[in-house]
Amino acid sequence: MDTLKLNKSDYKIVMGYLLMASAWLIIRFYFEEYTLIEYLIDIPVFCLQTIALLYVSKKLISEFLIRKKNYFALFFMALFSFWLFGFIASLSGELTNSGSIKWSEWPSFTELIFLNINSSAANLAIPLALISAKKYYEYQLQSAEILNTQKELELKVLRSQFNPHFLYNSLNTIDALVEYSSKEKIKEYITNLAGLYRYLIATKDEDIVSLEAEIALVKNYSYLIETRFEEDYRFIIKNNANANDKYLPNGALLTILENVVKHNKPTTNKSIIIATILVNKDEVIITNTISKNDSSESLGTGLINLKKRYQLLSDKTVEIKQTPEEFIVVLPLLKIVD
Repeated sequence: MDTLKLNKSDYKIVMGYLLMASAWLIIRFYFEEYTLIEYLIDIPVFCLQTIALLYVSKKLISEFLIRKKNYFALFFMALFSFWLFGFIASLSGELTNSGSIKWSEWPSFTELIFLNINSSAANLAIPLALISAKKYYEYQLQSAEILNTQKELELKVLRSQFNPHFLYNSLNTIDALVEYSSKEKIKEYITNLAGLYRYLIATKDEDIVSLEAEIALVKNYSYLIETRFEEDYRFIIKNNANANDKYLPNGALLTILENVVKHNKPTTNKSIIIATILVNKDEVIITNTISKNDSSESLGTGLINLKKRYQLLSDKTVEIKQTPEEFIVVLPLLKIVD
């Protein structure tokens, strides 16, 4: 979201201000008996100066305040720009007033600097204040909209995370394990199930979580699924990058793996569904084989919600590809900005 980008209504505000300011200058010039040449040059110079100051201010704020956070450079470049445009306007006014520049009658260099900066600041103050107030109002509306959307998505995520069918199936699996498995196997299954729900409860209010925590969650989930379906599904994790300071939306990997299980049922011809999680430097690539009896072409609400969460949390997007044999999801890794 580029809050500094000017839209059509912003340009209307600037044009409205310039029209009103020009009308005021015409009235002022009339009572002060300015010449026609001063009307024809000084008013357009004022409009151009204001537009140039707005443009330069936007560029300086974007470059030195937002991107580089170099406050000294911002202050210095702003003063220089104010002086430069003020000086050009002063030269124009002197030429239209007397037809030549009388350097001997001008103020001292130091005084001229302050006069030029003050002139530019005065011309910029009102339109900048109007646009800033409008941008602040728009930001508040967008923040409220994002907050409402985030709450809706959080509810959907929580519903999917605490799916009673998943818990019911897991308890049935434990019941089956009691009949033919060792105590160690049953204990390991319960430990993974408890770890899964402990994680979901602990992070239910978090927007993003560490990549390391997400991978740990995947290990819990994959063990439960592989045990429940007697290895009809296989989950492979390949970590090719350092997981430090890397983050994902909460439950992102779980959402994709749930989607794999939901939309791919093993068949007798191809009994194993393989999902590979490849962790690279800037992204996580999840690739799964496609079951032959899967006729669904929909992404599902889980992936759609995940794409919306990325839009809310960053400027990065989820990439989804599909071939006759594989379904691929690319998740960009996020970083926390101080």
